[in-house]
Amino acid sequence: MSIEIFPHSLVRYAGMNYQVFDSFKLKGSKGILQKDHQMKAAKTKLKALICDGLFELITLQTDDLLRQQLINLKRQVFNDKKVNPQKLEELLGLFPADLTLDFHNYLQVSQNMETFHQTNTLNYQQLLMEQSKKLQELAMDPHLQNGLLLSSPVLLEQLPGYLQKEPASFRQKELRIEFSLLRYLTRMCFKTSPFSTFTYTGIMQLADNGAVIPSPMAKAVKNSLRLNNALFEYLKSILIHHPGVNELLTVKLNKTATIKAGKIQFLVNFNNIESFQLLPASGLQLLVFNYFNSAQESINIKELANYMAYAVEEANYTSIKNYLLKLVAAGLLEVGMETSGIDPQWSLKLLNFFTKLESSEPAVLQIIYLFKQLQQYQLAYAKGDTAKRKLILAYAEKTVAAVFQKLQAEAGLPLSRDTTKEVDDQSKKQAVNGVFETQNFIPHHFSGRQLFYEDCYTPELEILEDGCLQDFAAKADQLLNHLLPLDLLKTEREKMSSFFLEHYPAQAQVKVIDFYQAYYFYVKKPEKEKSAKLGPAIPDPSEWEKTISEKLALITQHKPNILNLGNDFFPEALSTEAPVAAVQYSRGLFVQFYKGKLQQEAEHKECFFGVINTVLPGMGKVSGRFLPLFTPDMTTDFVKYNTQLHPEVLKVELNDASSFNANIHPSLLTRELALPGGNKSYPEKQQLPVDGLTVSFEQQTSALKLNYQQEQVFTYDLCLESFYNRSNLYQLLAHFNQDTKLSLQPFINLVDACYLDVEEQEQEIESLPRITYENSVILRRRTWRIKTASIPVQQAGENAYAYFIRINTWRAQHGIPVTFFLFLRKRSFVIKPAAQPNGKKEGLSDDYKPQFISFEQPLLVEMFKRLLARAGTHVIVEEMLPLTNAATDQAGYVEPVKEYLLQWYKYE
Repeated sequence: MSIEIFPHSLVRYAGMNYQVFDSFKLKGSKGILQKDHQMKAAKTKLKALICDGLFELITLQTDDLLRQQLINLKRQVFNDKKVNPQKLEELLGLFPADLTLDFHNYLQVSQNMETFHQTNTLNYQQLLMEQSKKLQELAMDPHLQNGLLLSSPVLLEQLPGYLQKEPASFRQKELRIEFSLLRYLTRMCFKTSPFSTFTYTGIMQLADNGAVIPSPMAKAVKNSLRLNNALFEYLKSILIHHPGVNELLTVKLNKTATIKAGKIQFLVNFNNIESFQLLPASGLQLLVFNYFNSAQESINIKELANYMAYAVEEANYTSIKNYLLKLVAAGLLEVGMETSGIDPQWSLKLLNFFTKLESSEPAVLQIIYLFKQLQQYQLAYAKGDTAKRKLILAYAEKTVAAVFQKLQAEAGLPLSRDTTKEVDDQSKKQAVNGVFETQNFIPHHFSGRQLFYEDCYTPELEILEDGCLQDFAAKADQLLNHLLPLDLLKTEREKMSSFFLEHYPAQAQVKVIDFYQAYYFYVKKPEKEKSAKLGPAIPDPSEWEKTISEKLALITQHKPNILNLGNDFFPEALSTEAPVAAVQYSRGLFVQFYKGKLQQEAEHKECFFGVINTVLPGMGKVSGRFLPLFTPDMTTDFVKYNTQLHPEVLKVELNDASSFNANIHPSLLTRELALPGGNKSYPEKQQLPVDGLTVSFEQQTSALKLNYQQEQVFTYDLCLESFYNRSNLYQLLAHFNQDTKLSLQPFINLVDACYLDVEEQEQEIESLPRITYENSVILRRRTWRIKTASIPVQQAGENAYAYFIRINTWRAQHGIPVTFFLFLRKRSFVIKPAAQPNGKKEGLSDDYKPQFISFEQPLLVEMFKRLLARAGTHVIVEEMLPLTNAATDQAGYVEPVKEYLLQWYKYE
């Protein structure tokens, strides 16, 4: 069956029109560089002729004084020194006619060059001043300022002073602000990430082949402000200690709790740090354990304490409650507020929870007041300009601080970090003594910008023709099937299966928590300890990788700049390592499309190209984070499409203790696996108890199988957060499905190994090819790996214009395009570590991100100089592809840079 494209692909748009930067170009820069090249070539040619002519004259001279004068003249010409006209005049009588003519032309060219560059130096300096003024104008853009309000309020505070300064009087402070502004503005114009106020998100729908697709037009952009769910986690950490509120929190038994050998054993997860705990199966904790194993109804701590006080002789409510809170701290009991921080409606449900209590407790009333106020701030913020938004953030910050500090004081908790040194020291001692508690409170003050995050989006649809996408998606899917031997989950699945067969009978049904505990203790923990000591192990190449490398070596002998691979390039999967390719799956890509010509065909046939930025799973992963911005139909469709995958198995979504905002999304399946300490977002009846899961080995597939009662279970990681940041249990469970985790980078590394020597790294500039599959699927843009030390830097006494000429000459000599994306430290490249050179500035945390640079824009050349100051030993340069398209429709609208999240399904 052919693949079926999900009809509502996410689209990410750059937040500002890239044509803004067209006005920063040096007009005629190409002509200036050509003229400079021509004059230098003419001067070099004349220098050679003059030096040869003078050499002959020198050898003929018998007068030592004349010989020395000729030698001095030759040295001046050779070293590009200015020739003394008077001394030259004295020697002209010795010159033959052709040498005199050459000298005349040489002096004329030199004079022309001097005049040309003097004029351009003045123009260049003037242009820099004008461009700085344009940048000051752009700094007043409300979209930029709204974004800075939440991302860089310090920069926003500096803008008024910067805007009042004349560019001619700029000093280091203003130049730093200018640099920061350029970084933000280039990202707004040329990048589609990160998701924020600087970009906006929309939806693409497919049109039937031949359907009339409307001309692109400017889309209305709206904003959506949401509360940072760190507020939820922080409030919860306070309320657990608050004597008037903690008894009102709902309480449940840890789902992993079980009795073995007279002990209650359970797995605790606190901030995704896991620990297995043991408590004696006696006393109050045994009563609590038995109570929850028989009771089904929701209960709060107050109700549970009253019940236990009645059941235990000579026990009072207060002592029972305090003991229950100790069981909460130990992780046997889990408290909550009938929602979690990753529920898209968490703030409304939290407010509803406290409102329904109908409690007269002042702290409860304070919480209700706080969240009602925050609702009002949200509504006002969306409608306000930057100045009003800034005031709202200040009010919200004061309101939150006042309520939280009051609650903390009532709970006996420290109000600031200054008073937590003893708490920190105590927690360290507890860790040493092996005590694992889930209630280590650390006070925090929420600044205004930490309270909210904003998404910009457009409700207006992007329309693409179905046929174009079908052809591209079919090729991309075929490529990914070829790369199945590089599945990143394969090795771990095989290790898990081997471990199971070594430690359990082949027909065993092992509780998943028991399997996880043994597997982590005997396999994962030793691996981590070894890796920390010796560094990560580098696996030997597989037979498939060796075969591919041999084929690549043959076709890359002459190191082509474009490497196009076809379906016939890839060998059939070797039987010894052939993956079990699922007949059903969902996949996704972040991809940028453009139309172009197939150069190798005589008729230059137009083609629909796609540049793959990232390979993703399907099933709504990543999209889910933005579904609340759009109509519910999209979410309904995702659930429908996901339900059709593997209808014979029970499909469940994973969740752990991570409360990362980007994980917030509506339900994409019908069931959820409730892990200990997890942020559950599905209704209770749709949650699968982790203690009911078992692991077995299936002979038919030679793989492990997850079971719940009589059904097989597939578990899915559908959050946006990196899989490798999740808890260890989450990571283990994410392997129980037929999905593959594919990345293009391992294959790209095989290509690059044919072009460069990773060990020696001797070349100053190494050119790596654009890699394509079946002509139109682009795996990697053309790339240059450059030793930072080899890049020309501005010399003392060299003006900005002279450096502009020199850096462009260097660029052209090495075939580097005039516009590109610069990576100061790209993670995907293996570069041997080296000591930081003296005087080098340390890199920043976002230096792995691409930075747009244009060498025909003086301000961006200035930016490039600053970036180099903190680059590592190498920088990576990538061609800009797709190129920005200046074509406009009749209305004069230029489409922004955009990227699609294309997802598709394949059913049996």
